[in-house]
Amino acid sequence: MSGRLDRKGLGLVWVRLLFIQAALHRKGMQNIGVLHALDAVAPKVAQDPAGLLARHTDHFNTNPNAAPIVVGAVLRIEEDGLTQAPASIARFKQAACSALAAMGDVLVVGALKPLALTLAVVSAIYSSSTGLVAIVVLYNAALLAGRAWGLSFGYTRGWGVVEAFTGPRVQRVVMLARVLAATAGGALIGVFARRAYSEGTTEVVVAALATASAWLAAKRGMNVARLAIALFPLVVVVAMLIK
Repeated sequence: MSGRLDRKGLGLVWVRLLFIQAALHRKGMQNIGVLHALDAVAPKVAQDPAGLLARHTDHFNTNPNAAPIVVGAVLRIEEDGLTQAPASIARFKQAACSALAAMGDVLVVGALKPLALTLAVVSAIYSSSTGLVAIVVLYNAALLAGRAWGLSFGYTRGWGVVEAFTGPRVQRVVMLARVLAATAGGALIGVFARRAYSEGTTEVVVAALATASAWLAAKRGMNVARLAIALFPLVVVVAMLIK
């Protein structure tokens, strides 16, 4: 990795980006969090740190797990200078935020989170508290590692970030994530149905009603990830009752 920032500097930016939504507000959304992260290394990146920060007070909004990619790219662009820029940095941020918001929502909200919740429910069905703890740890470790990688990747690519995340390879990754999440959901239904069948008719009816209710809620437009989170405590209780 070449540039003025070393791993320590990027590490400080990474830590600050963990709090990017701490000052979330309607007008600028995540811009205060971004400014706080940029301020950590602005003197190393630009000869005019105040000018650098002034250029990034505008609206900023993307999936928080994808934000480090954009911030890393912004740091590299500012470091290289804006005189030879192919577009304004504001337009670049807007394009990058839009592209990465969709990707982040699909990978994290639509795949990783449901997958983790599914595995957590399976652990609860089999009364494995160790499994529940392990899933929580692994889920958060994956998010933290992903944010660290994204910051480094963005800092390495600079202007090339948008092109890197709009190619066919990314679409294949997104499709694979969706398939894994769907497979995990199907496996959960199988585990739940088998466990309920072994316990008796009442449990089968409860399982069928829960599945039908979830399907109807999703069909009427309720966010699947939110539905999974909302039903998680209920599923855990039911699983414990039919253990």
